[in-house]
Amino acid sequence: MSKKCIICNDPAEYKIKDSLDYYCADCAIENFSDISVLVKVEEEAQRLKQFLKKKIDFNKLNEQANIGKETDEKTVEIKQGLDLTEEEEGDEISKKENVEFEEE
Repeated sequence: MSKKCIICNDPAEYKIKDSLDYYCADCAIENFSDISVLVKVEEEAQRLKQFLKKKIDFNKLNEQANIGKETDEKTVEIKQGLDLTEEEEGDEISKKENVEFEEE
């Protein structure tokens, strides 16, 4: 969606910083003695694109870190479960050995 000049409705090239007032090149020159105080619409759009890209990249990295953390936690749970299973098996084996030993 292109911005329109607030005076003549032509495509805007400039805007007043921190404002929603947009101007085409002719109207900007006509209404401002120094157009360097205005912000070029394209520059503003590029800054916004860069900000959004950084934000998206940051969120992706954050999600990947969280996925890695969840995977690590699941791995620990699985390992702990295996350790418990080995201990339980060991207990059952020693119980069987005691029963067999007592029977002899």
